[in-house]
Amino acid sequence: MAVKCIVVDDEPLAAQVLVAFINKTPDLQLLKTFHHPQEALAFVKNEPVDLVFLDIQMQELSGIEFMQLAPGGMQVVIVSAYDEYAVEGFDREAVDYLLKPVSFERFARTVQRVLAKSAPAISQPAGTDYIFVRTDKRIVRVDVKDILFVEALRNYVAIQTAKQKILTLQNLRSFEDILAPFRFLRVHKSFIISLDKIDSIERQRIFTGDHHVPIGDAYLKQFMEAINMQR
Repeated sequence: MAVKCIVVDDEPLAAQVLVAFINKTPDLQLLKTFHHPQEALAFVKNEPVDLVFLDIQMQELSGIEFMQLAPGGMQVVIVSAYDEYAVEGFDREAVDYLLKPVSFERFARTVQRVLAKSAPAISQPAGTDYIFVRTDKRIVRVDVKDILFVEALRNYVAIQTAKQKILTLQNLRSFEDILAPFRFLRVHKSFIISLDKIDSIERQRIFTGDHHVPIGDAYLKQFMEAINMQR
């Protein structure tokens, strides 16, 4: 299945180069191109997007601000004429950083990195209440009832149980789809929580075991409805 992507760049010529590269790459499916980041932000909040090719310096909204406001679960490739933003981009979990002008050879290497991260690393055998997760060295069985929450980190997803943290090279959306039938809910762009493992809630923070998880403003209403409480 092709990776669904968008281009967000307020320079039309730079965007055209990326569009041409994407159209030459069978593993990618271009959904839309945006020259206004606010429009792109509204789009990704309502449509499933796997990958964003994102300019950093834009007048309406910077690429870093876009990453802060966008929902989690998407891979982001930063595209910029300036390399000084690379560190901050990777701190925001960008999967790669392309310097303009971008060559097709360099673009192709980035696509391979994206595909490696998109490869299935989690599965649930039919009719079971456990999942198999691929880590760096082995495949681990995890009982769903043991999971407190799942967290998106820089290049990984962390599954937190009461006893251990398991890291896997995957995106958060995959876990959201698999865990939803087991009363798990997205409460933040970087967190999915088990509703059955909540100990208490205080000031938009969920306490579970020895951990606490923030509740994002965009997810607060849905969360309160899920636990049948009014704000």
